[in-house]
Amino acid sequence: MSRSSLFLKLFAGNVLLVGVAFIVAGIVSYRSLNEYHLRELAAWQDQLTAIARQDVERRWPAPEADLEEMCKSFAASAPAGDGGRARAAFPTRLSVIGADGRVLGDSHGDPARMGNHKTADRPEVLAALGGRTGVDVRRSETLAVEYRYAAMPVRSAGGVVGAVRVATPMVAIVESQALVRDVLIGTAGCSILAFALIGLLLNWLWYAPLRQIAAAARRIAAGDLAHRVRMPGSEELAQLAVALNDMREGLTRQIGAVTAQRESLRQVMANLKDGVVALDRDANVLLMNDAAVDLLASDAAGVIGRRLEAVVRQRTVVDMYNRAVSGGKAVRAQAQASVRGRPRDLDLQASALSAPAEGGVAGLLVVRDVTDLVRAAAMKAEFVVNASHELRTPLATLRAAVDSLAADPGDRDGVAALAAVLDRHVRRLENLTEDLLDLHAIEDAQRKGNLERIPASSLADWVRSQFADRAAEKGLALEVLPAQPAEEFTSDRTLVELILRNLIENAVKFTPAGGRVTCGIEREGSRMRLRVSDTGVGIRPEDQPRVFERFFQADASRTGAAAGAAGGAGAAGGAAAGAGAAAPARGTGLGLAIVKHACERLGASVSLESELGRGTTVTVLVPQT
Repeated sequence: MSRSSLFLKLFAGNVLLVGVAFIVAGIVSYRSLNEYHLRELAAWQDQLTAIARQDVERRWPAPEADLEEMCKSFAASAPAGDGGRARAAFPTRLSVIGADGRVLGDSHGDPARMGNHKTADRPEVLAALGGRTGVDVRRSETLAVEYRYAAMPVRSAGGVVGAVRVATPMVAIVESQALVRDVLIGTAGCSILAFALIGLLLNWLWYAPLRQIAAAARRIAAGDLAHRVRMPGSEELAQLAVALNDMREGLTRQIGAVTAQRESLRQVMANLKDGVVALDRDANVLLMNDAAVDLLASDAAGVIGRRLEAVVRQRTVVDMYNRAVSGGKAVRAQAQASVRGRPRDLDLQASALSAPAEGGVAGLLVVRDVTDLVRAAAMKAEFVVNASHELRTPLATLRAAVDSLAADPGDRDGVAALAAVLDRHVRRLENLTEDLLDLHAIEDAQRKGNLERIPASSLADWVRSQFADRAAEKGLALEVLPAQPAEEFTSDRTLVELILRNLIENAVKFTPAGGRVTCGIEREGSRMRLRVSDTGVGIRPEDQPRVFERFFQADASRTGAAAGAAGGAGAAGGAAAGAGAAAPARGTGLGLAIVKHACERLGASVSLESELGRGTTVTVLVPQT
C-alpha cells in the first residue's frame, strides 16, 4: 500500500481482526457442538446397548430365530424419549453375536449372509467378547454408511457367551454438523459484513480529521502560514493539531525574522555607495548591489547566478579576485572604468572567506568610486601650485621695492612710484586672503545656513550701494533691473550677497570704460534668478569650461583686450598687471570658484554665456525652501 492509504490499512486491519476472531470463535463453537453431539450420541447409544444386553441375557440361551426377531422388534421399538434429546429418533441397528463371532441376530440384515464378526476390523466386537465395552466408528461394508458401533459382552453362567452391538449411523451427526457449520458461517459472514460497514463508517469518521490535518499541513508547507489547523474531537489528534499550530507560529516568527533581516540587508546594500559583490566557491554571483552593478556590470539584467567574468567588464577585477581566492588573503587594487560613458576611478578590494559553507558566500568584492577623491587630490596639488605662484609674484615685487628703497631712499620720485607698486600688490594680497577665507567659510561643513526672508528691493539697494561709485569711477553704467516691490525670497543672504559681489566685481573689473554692467534680481517659477551681464571682452570658448576652477585665469594675450585685460564677468581671473600704477588690477583667480561653491551650498545652479569681444552673462538659479 502507498503511504496515502492509511484509511485502507486501518479498515483492512479491523476487518481482518474481526474476521479472524469470528473464524476462531466459529471453529471453537463448531468443535464444541460436535463434541456435545457425540457425547449425547454416545450416552444414548450406551444406554440403548445396556438395555439390549439385559434383554438378551434374560432370554439366553434362545434360538437364533427368536434372537433375530428380538433384534428387529427392539430396533423398531427403541425408546424415543431420552430426556428431550433428539438422539432417540436416530435410526439404530442391533446385532447379537455369538462367542465364536457368528451373527445370531440382526435388526437390518440376514445373519446367514453375514460373515464372522470376530475379526480385527471389528475391534468393538473383539473388546466385547473379551469382556469389555467396545466402541468404534467406521463405514459399514454392509450398508455403506458410517456408523458408530458400541458393543457390550453378554454374560451367562459367569462367562461371556456373546456380545450385543448397537450401531448408530453418523448421518444425523454429519447433518447436524453441516447445519451448525452453515449457521456459523452465515452468522459470521453477516456479522463480518455488518462490522465492516460499521467499521468503514467509523474509520472514515476517524480518518476525516487526519485528512483535514494533512491538508492543513500541506497548506502550511506551501507557505500559507495564516491558516490554522482546526482542533478535532479526539485528544491525540488535538495534540497533533496543537503541535502543527505551534510549528506554524514558530515558522511565522522565524520567517518574519529572516524576512526582516533580509529586508534590512537589502536596504543597507541598496543604500551603500560602495559596490558589494558576494560570490560562491565557483565565483558565481550570489549578491550584487545596485552600486556594484552600475560600476562593474556590463549588463544589469540577470547577474545573479552568473560567473564573475561573465558579469564584470574589467578583466583587472576578475584577476584581482582570483588572486585573493588563490592566496587566501585580501587584495587591493585600483582600476579605471567607463560608467555611463564617463571615465571613473575605482578602488577595489577582494577577500576570500576562510571556511565558507556549502553553497554560501566564499568571497567578497568591494568596489568604491574614488573619482571625486582622485580629482580632489589633483585639485589640491594644483591649488598648492597655483597659490604658491600667486603669492610668489607680489612677494617678489614687494621684495624688489624694498630693496630699491634701501638702495636709494632719497629719491622722492622713485619712492612715490614704489609706494604705488607696494600699495597695489598689498591690496592684491589682501584680496587673495579675503577670497581664500571666503572659500574656506563656504566649504566649512560645520557652517549652518541662516535662512531668512529677503526682499528683492533690499538686494537691489545693496548692489547700488556697493558698486555704483566703483562703476562710476571706471566710467561704467551700472544698471540694477527694478524688482517687484513686494517680491521676497527665502535663502541665505550672506551667500547670496557673496555671489553677487564676486560676479559684479569681475564684471566691473574686466569691462572697459564706457561699457555697461547689468544686475537682475527676479523670480523665475519657484526659484530666485540672479543675473549679471557685462559688455566686456568676453571669454574664449575653450576657456569657458574651466573658469569656475580655482586660480584659473584666462591668458591675456589670447583675449586681445587692451592693456592686457583678459576675461569678463565670467572670467575666473583678470589680466596680468601692466607696467605702471594705472594698469588694471590682476584678479585672484578665485572669484568664480567662490560663486560655484556658494551655489553648491545653496543647492543652486550656475551657468555662463560668453562671446569674445561682446561680453559675458552669468545666471544663478536659487531654489526656494
